[in-house]
Amino acid sequence: MKVNCHLPNNENQTVEFDLNPEKTSIHDLKSLIFDKTGTPIHNQIIEMDKKKLTTKYDKKKLSNFKVSENSDIRMMYDLEGGCGGGCDICYKKAFFLFFFFF
Repeated sequence: MKVNCHLPNNENQTVEFDLNPEKTSIHDLKSLIFDKTGTPIHNQIIEMDKKKLTTKYDKKKLSNFKVSENSDIRMMYDLEGGCGGGCDICYKKAFFLFFFFF
C-alpha cells in the first residue's frame, strides 16, 4: 500500500513508501525515513490525523492507526532542549542534564 510522508523542509518534500500496515511499525517507518533523508530516528515525531505519535507508539503497527491507501503522514522534528517558556518541567530536565554531564 502506498503511503505519503510529508517532510518539514523548505522544498515541501513528500516521500512515498510502499508499506504493509499489518507488519510495519512506527519505528520501522522512522527507519525508512532515516534511510531516505538522514534524519535521526530519535529526532522524528510522526503525525497522523493531527495526532503526534511520540516514542511510546514506536512499537505499534500502522494498522493500529487505520492507515489506508494513499494516507498522508507527516514527519516533524523533535528538537532537544526546553520550550523556552521557563516551565518547571523543562527546567528540571535541563538541570538534570547539566549536572549529569558536567
